[in-house]
Amino acid sequence: MRKVKWATVLTAAMLLAACDGQGREPAGPEATDEAVTQPAAPTEAAPSPATAEGDATPAPTPPDAEYANSRPPLDNSGAQPTEGSCLAELGREKAEALSEQCYAMSPATRPPCNVQNSCERIRAELNRGCEFGDTSDNPAYCDGV
Repeated sequence: MRKVKWATVLTAAMLLAACDGQGREPAGPEATDEAVTQPAAPTEAAPSPATAEGDATPAPTPPDAEYANSRPPLDNSGAQPTEGSCLAELGREKAEALSEQCYAMSPATRPPCNVQNSCERIRAELNRGCEFGDTSDNPAYCDGV
């Protein structure tokens, strides 16, 4: 049984190899080695439908270095106090202060410093950030974590 499977696979492979190049258009006299090495002259591109209709959309530009290496701003303004959240435990003012300290110290690109997380989780990330790297110039609030 195994020999039949291998024979079928080998036959199919040989047939595909034998078919390579068949069915293609023959190269005309203009297709020479010299033509292949010379780059083709640029042609004018047809206008896109958006440009033809007058809807000129600007081409996307890559982000600058500051944007590419930044993380999104911390926004706790729409947070609602839910059960188990730091916002419910400490209140908005204290929870946001803890959240901002966490966000300032965390080395993560998307740190878990949102006030809707538990205070324990925010403090753990703040502690991790305070212990990260050179701790000699840490802010005073790192001592009390």
